[in-house]
Amino acid sequence: MRVTMDVNYTKFHKKCEAAISKVAQSTIKATKAACREIMSESLKQVPYDTGALASSAYYEITRAPDYGFEAILGYGRYGEVNPKTGVPVMDYAVVVHEDLEAIHPVGKAKFLEDPIRDFTSRKFPRTVIKHVGPALESENNE
Repeated sequence: MRVTMDVNYTKFHKKCEAAISKVAQSTIKATKAACREIMSESLKQVPYDTGALASSAYYEITRAPDYGFEAILGYGRYGEVNPKTGVPVMDYAVVVHEDLEAIHPVGKAKFLEDPIRDFTSRKFPRTVIKHVGPALESENNE
């Protein structure tokens, strides 16, 4: 018995490139959705006095060196200043985040770490499937 298979490499290559492009676009959507959800939860937990710390929340997404995307989330990156003390937020954000002994009338320590841990342990797979899954499905149906 003999089977001969003719593979149209050009067509196959184009389909692979299209699939990779769709997955990449979907991956950045999933990363943005993850950042928005994490930061939304973080803002519910951030200690609030003057609002300077909360208003300094940010995230940015960049291409990772090898593949995919990298997200950076944080507080105090752009030089925001506490109006009450005149101290730049970046000078005290880490202390406020790490001091488990401090009592805050509103908010708590670990206001960024806890939402990140919660998201990665419970919600990350669902977010990836929600955004990347349809891109893979559309490739299977073409």
